[in-house]
Amino acid sequence: MQERILNYRSYYDIYDHLYKYNMQNITANYYPVNSAISIKDITSGIQFTVSNDRSQGGSSLKEGRLELMQNRRIPCDDNKGVNEFLNETDASGNGLRVPATYYVQLNDRAHRPSFQRKIQQKVADPL
Repeated sequence: MQERILNYRSYYDIYDHLYKYNMQNITANYYPVNSAISIKDITSGIQFTVSNDRSQGGSSLKEGRLELMQNRRIPCDDNKGVNEFLNETDASGNGLRVPATYYVQLNDRAHRPSFQRKIQQKVADPL
């Protein structure tokens, strides 16, 4: 996993470009989550990890919270250049239902390695 810091880019002045006119920080802080996302308490060393079964967008916009974007629906054009809204529906006109599986782990990394890393190792080297 790659470490992310809220409202920070080493290569880009996020406040000068993104927050000059709008302080909404959601889009600038959502990242691709391919296998897992985690938050860690720096004082205790305890880490909360959520492993997902599909690629999604994820973030931690508030302290102690994780968010995963299961499915997006936008009922009107957001004027971001595509000139259409995102409203995927099934044959009956209902919003798409996407079944997903999540695995949650809470552990102290000082005493035990992350279970998520063990799973990735087994997948990469099945023998």
